[in-house]
Amino acid sequence: MAKTKTRSITKKIMILFALSMAASLTLFFILFSTANYILDDIFQNSNFRKDISDPLVSRFQYYVTEKNLKATETFAIRDWAEENKVDYFTISRENLLLYDNAYMGKIPLDNTESEQLNYTRLYMSNVRFADGDADVFIYKNVERKYYFTAYAISALLSGCAGFVIVLFGIKKEVLYIVELGNEVNKMNSGLENASFRIMGDDELSSLAGAIEHMRTDLIEKQENELKMKKAQDNLVLGMAHDLRTPLTSLMAYIEIVKRQDNLQNVSDYSDKALQKAFEIKNLSDQLFDFFLVNSDAKDEFEVVTVEYAFSDYLSELCNYLGTQGFSVEVQELSWPNQNVSVSFDYIGRIMNNIQSNIVKYADKTKPVYLDTKCDGKTFCISVENTVSANANNNSSNGIGLKNINSMMKKMNGDCLIHASKSTFKIDLAITML
Repeated sequence: MAKTKTRSITKKIMILFALSMAASLTLFFILFSTANYILDDIFQNSNFRKDISDPLVSRFQYYVTEKNLKATETFAIRDWAEENKVDYFTISRENLLLYDNAYMGKIPLDNTESEQLNYTRLYMSNVRFADGDADVFIYKNVERKYYFTAYAISALLSGCAGFVIVLFGIKKEVLYIVELGNEVNKMNSGLENASFRIMGDDELSSLAGAIEHMRTDLIEKQENELKMKKAQDNLVLGMAHDLRTPLTSLMAYIEIVKRQDNLQNVSDYSDKALQKAFEIKNLSDQLFDFFLVNSDAKDEFEVVTVEYAFSDYLSELCNYLGTQGFSVEVQELSWPNQNVSVSFDYIGRIMNNIQSNIVKYADKTKPVYLDTKCDGKTFCISVENTVSANANNNSSNGIGLKNINSMMKKMNGDCLIHASKSTFKIDLAITML
């Protein structure tokens, strides 16, 4: 199956930021260029600069008159320019530059190639000095703040536009993250209250899928734990009821034995008491097996040959049934030269359950059939018996067969039951390595 290709949200955001930055810079260039063009047009084609310059010229004329300055007294003139924070200041007479706040020398204005000087000549004003009149140009860059404002507004609008682009670009992902966060909060009140929608094919959808998988696994685990607890509760109640019957009978027989004087009667009732004691032991063994199989204890498995795993236990089963008055017919018995992973503790308990069920429910006048089969992958042991006519009078809680099935599954095997009114057959199948 081909691996599904997912889009990277990180790559998407990086591309989105790159596009946002390009759009922001383009918008900033357009806005700032437009603002510069408008401001340049306003300042150059209006009386703005003259309106700023005229009060300064009047103030400078008052300063010159008060100090009785000549046009060549550059140090005094420079002091005034610095005090009034003048950006550009020139004094010229008869096309000769007498003062420039950028430098101190005299420069002839005839045939000059300086566009700046030709431009300032349009805005010069006459000032009366102690040594005669001169043309003065005073420029204070108050429009700088308008250009800075235009720059700031252009940058702000461009930044906002870029932010809006990024915001709308990741809006779906942000809303999805908020949705996942809300669903996670719902899990505090119960796993079943949350539901993580899988949307898209990026890292967020993978995260949502992982959380949803974890949630369903936890729900399944909780349900299994509840089922297990219910099963254990039912088992304990059932076993308690099953134990009371033989225990009550045992106590009654012991009480009768105490009152008997005839030794034969004592022997008969003692046998009955012993039988009830065996029933109690069998029930307690089944209960122990159930909790052993369903406990969290670590199982110890060994890899051995099939023959080594089962031959001795099947021999013991045949011998025990023979001592109990049963005849065993082995139809086929073969041992493949392969290994299995087993727990000998489980195998022993399985065989004990099988022989106990046969003794309790099988007809002794009919043979018990035993055979083995192998298909190259699975080894199977089959045990079949005829059900006793009195078997229906005996109650069964079925826990023994449940224990056998659980232990076989832990050994990577299975337990198959074939039951009818007249026959009972159990197949123990285990996967070979």
